[in-house]
Amino acid sequence: MALTGIFTIANRLSVDGFGGVDDLSSVPGFEGNQSGFFSGLNEFGAMGTFVPMFIGIIFLIVAGGIVYAIFSGVRTWSSNNASAVLTLHCSVVAKRTEVRGGSGDSRTRTSYYATFEFDNGERLELNVGGQMYGMLVEQDRGMLTYQGTRFKHFERAIQPQSGYTGAEGEQFYR
Repeated sequence: MALTGIFTIANRLSVDGFGGVDDLSSVPGFEGNQSGFFSGLNEFGAMGTFVPMFIGIIFLIVAGGIVYAIFSGVRTWSSNNASAVLTLHCSVVAKRTEVRGGSGDSRTRTSYYATFEFDNGERLELNVGGQMYGMLVEQDRGMLTYQGTRFKHFERAIQPQSGYTGAEGEQFYR
């Protein structure tokens, strides 16, 4: 009797050309997607809501980062413009470079920085151009002109070299 029950159920199922079952609604325990563990997951139902939300969150994070970078740059630019142009006596105490990029086929970008120490002991690191970086030497003394965080100019003070005097008593300067 049990054997005829199985054949009766099997005859009611329609099978497509690939061996898959088209309709499981007449099979006991498979009365459609109305109840059970998989009731909410009809044809990517859960993925249909998760993926757009995930993409939306990623978009908001990227857009927020771009907006933050723009506002931060504008704030720094306007703060520098509002600052007074100062020219103070100082010495160069350190120099450094920062290299970014360069992996694979990408370009490299080098930023040059110099740290200046004022007569009162306060230090300031500024981004300087490559040509000025090459001309600066640690322990140079001179007049630094800057505005906020913007490097303007450094004029080296002429210093006598280790007391050497020429034949006629004149001093040589570097």
